[in-house]
Amino acid sequence: MKKNENHGYFIKSISIVLLSLIAVILIIAIFLKIDEYKRKSYKIDVRFSDNDIVYLTNKLPISDEIGKNYNGTGVEKGIADYKEFTITNPNERKVSYEIYLTKVTNKVDDIRSSYVKLYLTDENNNPVEDFGSSKMLSYYDLPSLEDKLDSRLLYRGAIVSGGSKKFKLRSWIADTYIISNTEEDFNFDIDVRLK
Repeated sequence: MKKNENHGYFIKSISIVLLSLIAVILIIAIFLKIDEYKRKSYKIDVRFSDNDIVYLTNKLPISDEIGKNYNGTGVEKGIADYKEFTITNPNERKVSYEIYLTKVTNKVDDIRSSYVKLYLTDENNNPVEDFGSSKMLSYYDLPSLEDKLDSRLLYRGAIVSGGSKKFKLRSWIADTYIISNTEEDFNFDIDVRLK
């Protein structure tokens, strides 16, 4: 008789432990789903002063010094491009984001991406991260995104709730490019996404 009582007590104990464990797992799963739902509803606002498409031609390659200091005026369209844009976080919490570039066309007469120079600064013209080195980065130097192989990662950062960051992107064709009689160009979009 005592053996049956111990066996029943043991089964009750195991059942209580298993039910408690299942309840804890369900509660955790519910909180994770709620957090995932909130994250899906997050967004990031991006405002460009002009538009988000960079258009460069092989009309006139320029030096890195001129390209870094270009302010958007004084040269013919296609020689250099200057984009200002602001990223704003309207969400309740800090979010991470990525600024990435996507080539618009792939033609035979495209300028090779190793000649397309880039310079990213903040609103005070201070270079961000990798752009502060003496060697200018090219489109080719940027890493590909794992989930968008046709896109290149320009910058990755985070922004607090209600915060905003302003960027300036300068683009030009390197002075090492040899001008040919064939008209060539290189076009890409600037995009921002939550990460």
